[in-house]
Amino acid sequence: MAQWITPVLLVFSGAMALPPPWVPEMNSTHACDEYYSKGECSFEDTPFMHESCSSLSGFMMLLQTTMMARCDVADPCRRFETDEIEEYEAFDFIIVGAGVAGPVIARRLADHVPFWKVLLIEAGPPEPSMTAFPGFAFNAVNTSLDWSYKTEPTRPHPTACLETGGVCTWPRGKMVSGSGGMYGMMYVRGHPEVFNRWARAGNKGWSYDEIEHYFERAEDVEVPGMTSGSEKRITGENGPLKIKYYDHRPEFTEEVLKAAAELGYKTSRLAGEDSTGFMIAPMIIEDGIRGTTSRLYLRPIAHRPNLKILTHAQVTRIVKENWDGEARGVELIDRKGTRKIIRADKEIILTAGAIGSPQILLNSGIGPKKDLEELGIPVWEDLPVGHNLHNHVSYGIKMSINDTYYETITVDAVEKFLHNRTGPLTSTGLTQVTAFLESSFTTPGVPDIQVFFDGFSSKCPMLGVKDECPGGTVGSCPGRRELVARPTTAIVKTRGVLKLRSKDPLDRPLLYPNYFEDEQDLKVLLEGIRKVEEMIDTKTMKKWDLRFEETNFTACSRYHFGTDAYWECMIRTQTGPENHQAGTCKMGPSRDPTAVVDPELRVHGIPNIRVADASIYPEVPNANPTASIVMIAEKAADMIGNTWIGM
Repeated sequence: MAQWITPVLLVFSGAMALPPPWVPEMNSTHACDEYYSKGECSFEDTPFMHESCSSLSGFMMLLQTTMMARCDVADPCRRFETDEIEEYEAFDFIIVGAGVAGPVIARRLADHVPFWKVLLIEAGPPEPSMTAFPGFAFNAVNTSLDWSYKTEPTRPHPTACLETGGVCTWPRGKMVSGSGGMYGMMYVRGHPEVFNRWARAGNKGWSYDEIEHYFERAEDVEVPGMTSGSEKRITGENGPLKIKYYDHRPEFTEEVLKAAAELGYKTSRLAGEDSTGFMIAPMIIEDGIRGTTSRLYLRPIAHRPNLKILTHAQVTRIVKENWDGEARGVELIDRKGTRKIIRADKEIILTAGAIGSPQILLNSGIGPKKDLEELGIPVWEDLPVGHNLHNHVSYGIKMSINDTYYETITVDAVEKFLHNRTGPLTSTGLTQVTAFLESSFTTPGVPDIQVFFDGFSSKCPMLGVKDECPGGTVGSCPGRRELVARPTTAIVKTRGVLKLRSKDPLDRPLLYPNYFEDEQDLKVLLEGIRKVEEMIDTKTMKKWDLRFEETNFTACSRYHFGTDAYWECMIRTQTGPENHQAGTCKMGPSRDPTAVVDPELRVHGIPNIRVADASIYPEVPNANPTASIVMIAEKAADMIGNTWIGM
């Protein structure tokens, strides 16, 4: 059998070993393996495949054990998280949330001034080794690494997710790397017009021309122009994010682009003002491994003395200084269940995401006065925290093609990864293809529909053999391969609200997305479905016999398949809430009654609390939000540094 099936079994210790002195310069896998095997570089890993797969096969168990034992995957010698901290220990800056934005700001502040003490706090565990594989990109969803939020039905009548009683599920990462450890790794900035609308609303300094260099500061692109549309760079140096195309592509990815070309669409380098069409998307990936901001920003500065990462610690509220009304620290509950207060001498920066950040503010008494008083929470600042909640929304069209349906993750695929970092483990399959299209409702040239594709990937293969069929059988596999196209409303009109459920800071918040309350969102999505139909009718797709797989639900059975009424019913029944929640701490000038933070990202009325994540979006960009969240974090780090350097 393959060599990798003789793994070194490791018991992962919760204790953090002292790093060897050569760690920052360590490039040798052999050297890492030597120290790892001696226990000199240990960290607490989190296996989760048993949660992701209803039945964890021997193949998957062995794959997980082997990969977690590999030093070049686990990367233990560049880990420096801890789950212990002294009460009332003081830092200059406390950053709450180690998802996408938090690691960026932590790295930049630690770089700015060597004697600034920076604390990054995360509610979940260190980034698990098994999230590193693009081939298992979404396996952490619905595990202990996922907050798995549930929305509330729209009142008075549910308008979406009717299949589950009007309740939608929102996956959100609960680990170092956050949702960045459980998404498809796509890196797209979004159309400049969206950012220009931010600026026109009074957010000085946030037009696309003014923020473009912050995108560039983060990017190390494989192909010039792949993210910006221009081969010219504003900044001279490459950034930490390794952005490239996957090396592994199923043959069908190119067929999708051929079909798009038949329809007259552009099929490469969708960026900047020219972003309508289909493309193989740029991804954040390094040497076949998922690129997260925690991996790419923090690990290169492992064991920097002025930076500490605290895990398994949930921040419950910000502590107020009574004499001047400013923030002086955070209250948290650590792994042992102990409440502690940690002091911040300069600023507290919330990067806990569009759900976590407003929840912390509300629990601190920063939010709508009426709502806080009803719960008996003392009001610190009366602001519309939790309002402006919005999210991209999609519908998954089930389709199939004439192709034998084999599993993609096999022993051979693992061998390819181990030998030269290629093969299906280093790719998300058909998910690397995306489209940005325009409905009849949008400003010409500004796409308001994004289409995602799913297929040619495995979640929980049973046997790992070459001819394995879905379900773990071998031999006569289905002659049709299942695919999904997910048209998505990328510029949404509907706004919802986040509220506290109770004054218990650990209670889940109430989430009212109000999907399709503005029916334009539904009509745009319907046009997206029609555009997928156009692709099905191309010569290229007919060669594959691409066709819809009709889904029958009692609620929609009275409508003829394919009619507008049928699709509208299906959209409301099987709504696809995307994982792009935004807007709950909206950025805007002081004259804007709907704003929570100012253009410097400071909470209005409390200058030493900032928010720097997707919650500050006045309007979510019309693309996957990761790139713009990193941009926000880069800009925030500059603004924070400029405030305090020299003081």
